[in-house]
Amino acid sequence: MMNNRAFFLAPAVALALLAAACGTDKITVTSPDPNAAEGITVTGQGQVQATPDTGFFDIGVEVTAATVDVARDRAATAADAVISSVKKDGVDAKDVQTRNLSIQPQYDYSKNNQRPTITGYTVTNTVSVKVRKLDTLSTTIDDAVRAGGDAVRLQGIRFEIEDNAKALEQARDAAMADARKKADQLAKAGGVSLGKPISITETQANPPQPVRDAVGLPAGAASTPIEPGTTAVTVNVQVRWAVD
Repeated sequence: MMNNRAFFLAPAVALALLAAACGTDKITVTSPDPNAAEGITVTGQGQVQATPDTGFFDIGVEVTAATVDVARDRAATAADAVISSVKKDGVDAKDVQTRNLSIQPQYDYSKNNQRPTITGYTVTNTVSVKVRKLDTLSTTIDDAVRAGGDAVRLQGIRFEIEDNAKALEQARDAAMADARKKADQLAKAGGVSLGKPISITETQANPPQPVRDAVGLPAGAASTPIEPGTTAVTVNVQVRWAVD
């Protein structure tokens, strides 16, 4: 006589037998990954407004003449005057860098059904200047513009915070506080207790800097007013918290 016994099949075995009975060709059984990340993952952002301590501007010359030699000579003379001016105003040589140097032919397209003809050449020479003392920035720009004469082109001005260590610390604290606030809210809504941070990833955001365009200033003009304002130092963090 067969004894009454209870037989228990593992879920995977049961599924396999069911597949065989139904004629299924293939079945895949997976189980949760015991190493899968658990917890609450949030992002936090901290932003601090700080006063810039460094100014940059791109200044150059543009000369058009009938021949390359004449255009290059005039551009070189004007560019030398601009560079000499910024150095005279206290800018170190290491803070003056050539950004663009080009020679482009100029064409006349006015004659229909004929190939365009070259009428001259334009030489452009642009340098980027870094000014570490913002109280001298206006004077440095004005002097350089006057030194370059009508050939000068002032393409833009921007500001940065070079010594941003303190601002970054404050932004990090604010970012972590923001992340903690979000994680606490999620843990409460989920009915769990928030544990310690398991992983923290930081990224720093660099907001675009405002750029002002300008051209040459006439001799004897008033000083150019420049206001650096404030610049945002932003830190983003992604934090994964353990849950209890």
